[in-house]
Amino acid sequence: MNSTNSELKGEEPHFQNNVDQQPDGRDATISKILDRSLFSRKEYLFLVSGVLIQAFIYSFEVNLMYNCQGAIVARFEESSRISILPTILQILSAALVPFYTKVSDVVGRAQALTVAMIFYLIGYTIQGTSVAFLQYALGQIAYGIGSTGMLTLTQVLIADTTLLMNRGIVFALWDLPSAINIFTTQPLTDPLTAPDKNWRMVYVIIGVLSAIGAIAILTPLWYLQKKVERKGQSVKRRSILWLLHEYDVIGAILITAGMSLTLLPMILAQSFEGNWKNGKILGMFISGVICLALLAFWEIKYTNRPIMPMRIWANPTCFGGLVVNFFMTVMAAMNWQYYTYYLMISRDRTYGQALLLERGYQVAYLVFQLLTSLAMRRFNTIRPFVWVGIVVHTIGIGLMIPARLPTSSDAFVVISQTLVGAAGGMANIASSVAVTGAVDRKDIAILIGVTQILGSFGSAFGGALAGGVWTQYLPGKLRQYVTGPYDERLAMDSPILYIPTLDPTTKGQVIRAWGDSQMLMSIISMSLAVFACFSTIFMKHVDLHQDQFGNNNMENETESSVPGAIEEKPQKSEL
Repeated sequence: MNSTNSELKGEEPHFQNNVDQQPDGRDATISKILDRSLFSRKEYLFLVSGVLIQAFIYSFEVNLMYNCQGAIVARFEESSRISILPTILQILSAALVPFYTKVSDVVGRAQALTVAMIFYLIGYTIQGTSVAFLQYALGQIAYGIGSTGMLTLTQVLIADTTLLMNRGIVFALWDLPSAINIFTTQPLTDPLTAPDKNWRMVYVIIGVLSAIGAIAILTPLWYLQKKVERKGQSVKRRSILWLLHEYDVIGAILITAGMSLTLLPMILAQSFEGNWKNGKILGMFISGVICLALLAFWEIKYTNRPIMPMRIWANPTCFGGLVVNFFMTVMAAMNWQYYTYYLMISRDRTYGQALLLERGYQVAYLVFQLLTSLAMRRFNTIRPFVWVGIVVHTIGIGLMIPARLPTSSDAFVVISQTLVGAAGGMANIASSVAVTGAVDRKDIAILIGVTQILGSFGSAFGGALAGGVWTQYLPGKLRQYVTGPYDERLAMDSPILYIPTLDPTTKGQVIRAWGDSQMLMSIISMSLAVFACFSTIFMKHVDLHQDQFGNNNMENETESSVPGAIEEKPQKSEL
C-alpha cells in the first residue's frame, strides 16, 4: 500500500477534517477513519492483514456454500426455485448498499461492519437449522443483509486507502483467495452432500469460520477507530430522521419493490395456475414496472439525495463502465444458473465432479483480474482491456453452445469455460478501475455503491431470466421430446435424485430438453454483449497516475481541497 510523506520523514501523521464543504455551502459529514494518513505503517499493515485473512475465510465459505447449495435445496425438492435465492440476495443488496455507505460515513466503518457481521452469522444459523425451503430462504435474507454490508464496506476500505494505479491490483488480490478455495473446498462437497450424510455440517463449518473472519477484520478496525476518536477526530453523530433523509428511504423502497415485483414473477409464474395468464402474476409484473418508473421520476425530480446521483451518470466514463459491468453480470448470472445440474445428469457426474468441470471460469476470472491490473499499471491504459475482454467473452459464450452438448469432451467444456472467465475478469476489473478513477475521491464510496446496485440488479435480472427459461421453456421441451411416462415436477424440482432413476431412453430425452434450454440461455447471453460493446464508446482515457489523494485530474469534476489533507505522490513500487 502507499506510504504517506509524513511516515517517510518519520513524523506523526496529520489528521484530516471530518467535514467537507459542498459547493452550495452545506456540510457533508464524511468519515475519515479509513483514510491512510490517519494510521502508522504498522497499524495499516495490521488492518490489511485482517482484511486479507477475512477475505480468505470468506472465499472458503462462499465456495463451500456454492458447492453444496444445489444439493441442499434438492433435499427440499425445490430445485426449480433455486434461482429465487440469488435473486433475493441481489434485491436486498440493491436496497442496502447505499444505506451501508451512508451509515458507515456517519457512525463509523467499525459499527456498520459489526452490524453486517451479526446479520451474516444469524443468516447462516437460520439456514443451518432449516426444516423447509421457506425457512432456508428467510435465512438467505438475513445472510444477504450481512454479506451486502461486508462486501460493500470492504471495497470502500480498499478504494479509500489505495492509489488509483494500484487499485485494480488490490481489488484483484482481495478476490484471489477464491482461486485457491475453489479447490480446497472441492474434496468436502460430495462427503457433505451425499444422500446419507447430514448436510447441516456445511453450516457448522462455515459458521465457525465466519466468526473467526469477523474477529480478524473487526479487531484492527475497532482499535484504529477508537484511537482516532481519542485524538478528537470522532465522527459527528446525526439524528435518525437526518439519516433516513440522507439515505433516500423512498428511493430504496421503490428499488426493492420494483426489482421484486418484476423479477420474481419470471421464476414463480410456472407455479401459478394459468402461468403468465394468471392475474396475480401479471399484476405483480405490471406493478413492478410502475415502481421502477416512479423510481426514475422520484430520483430525477424530487430527492436531493438520490441513490444514484446524476453527476455519476453524466460522467461518460462512469456511464460506459457501469453499463459494461451491468451486462457482463447479467450474462454470467444467466449462463451458469442451472449448469451444475446439467453437467451432473448429462455426464453422469457427482455434484463435486460437475463443479470441478465448470470451475475453469472462476479460476481464469480471478487470475486474469490480477494480470490485467498489472498490465494496466504497466501501460497506463484501460479501455483496450475492456474492448478485448468483451469481444473474447462473446466468442467464448458462442463456443460454450457446442461445448455443452452431452457428446462434447470434458476438455472442451473446461477450455470454453476458461476462455469466458479470462475475458470476463479482464473486462470487469478494467471497467471497475475506470469508474473509480473518473470521480472525485469523496464520491468513491457513492460510486462503489452505484456499482454494487447495478451489479445486484444485473445478477438478479440474469438469474430471473435463467429462471424464466427453466420454468417457462423447459417444460415445453420436456413435453415435446419425452415419449414415455415421467414426472415433470420431479424432473425439474429434484433432478439429481429423480433423473438417474429413469430408463435410458427417457433419460436421454430429458437430457435433450435440458440441452436445448442451456443453448437458449447461451444465445440470450451472447445477444446482450452488443449492449456492452456499445457502451464502451462513451468511455474516455483515465490517467492511472493521477493523484486522487491530493491534486485531482478528474473528468467533469471541479477540484475540491480538504483542510489539513496530506498530498501524496504516487509510488510506483508500492501498493
